[in-house]
Amino acid sequence: MNKSENLIKHIHSLVPKDRKVKIMNVCGSHEHTIAFSGMRSLMPQNLELIPGPGCPVCVCPESDIINAIKLSKRDDVILVTYGDMLRVPTQQGSIRAEGKNFRMITSPFEAIAIAKNHSDKKIIFFSIGFETTTAPTAAILEMGIPDNLYILSSHRLTPAIMEILVKDADIGIDGFIAPGHVSAIVGSNAWNVFSEKYGIPTVVAGFEAENLLLGIVDILRQIKEGIAETTNVYSNVVRPEGNTQAQRIMHKYFEVSNVNWRGIGYIPDSGLELKSEYSARDARKVFELKEVKEEKIPGCICGEVILGKAYPSKCKLFKKACTPQSPTGPCMVSQEGSCNIWYKTN
Repeated sequence: MNKSENLIKHIHSLVPKDRKVKIMNVCGSHEHTIAFSGMRSLMPQNLELIPGPGCPVCVCPESDIINAIKLSKRDDVILVTYGDMLRVPTQQGSIRAEGKNFRMITSPFEAIAIAKNHSDKKIIFFSIGFETTTAPTAAILEMGIPDNLYILSSHRLTPAIMEILVKDADIGIDGFIAPGHVSAIVGSNAWNVFSEKYGIPTVVAGFEAENLLLGIVDILRQIKEGIAETTNVYSNVVRPEGNTQAQRIMHKYFEVSNVNWRGIGYIPDSGLELKSEYSARDARKVFELKEVKEEKIPGCICGEVILGKAYPSKCKLFKKACTPQSPTGPCMVSQEGSCNIWYKTN
């Protein structure tokens, strides 16, 4: 019997027999591993592994995407952003379908090169994501960016959405598998609030199936012992304090703000905007962008999927009107989106 088989056997021995246990994996990459490895089929029937809001393009507000489309139609602008963002649908279409002057990039540093090579244009970096992608955006600001490069920030904070989830009795989370990539930036100590304040066992895990199984075992151990701790089975990558240098420059350029999460609504202190002293780099202010009212896509339940209240298979559009080739909702676009992952594995 190999190590993974032993861990699965241990999970079966630890899970309570008299009730259902719900463990949420917050990260989209965790969901990818769980789904593609067939891990759910090996779990006890009363242990539920719930995918959470770990897909950055899924929670990016429709208003920001529509504003990005409008900016890309200006002759004096080149919009640059990550590949998945180009395909995210809105009431006015996607950037790829409706935009004009746009480029795909894989790193913020590419935005600098484009700005230098097109000094006659205004380059707008549509920067999205959680703490993992906020750090490199802050890094280019720290390096110094060309005068013709602007940031359209749509960054979100992971702990903030996790607190919303904990407080929602309809979800009933018994344990968190904290996101590995984000934890490398913020540190495992960032999740102490969930064990200390809310009594929710929380474990930082990596992305290999064996490491995730270790995380599940540790959560179940805590439940059995009647304790709640924050532990780290990904300690070769994640330190308790995280990447303090990355945190320093993030705090230098960004400030916490109240922001909209697509399909969820406004959440206090859950996003990052450029500080006022850097307003000359802030595309939202420079181009006087206005908020566009979000419209719910008929039949789409992405909001419920993101919150862990429904599985993708419960959506009436899933695998019918909504596919990776022709996504109706944002959760079907990215490889970190639960709908995209479930389409390929269910």
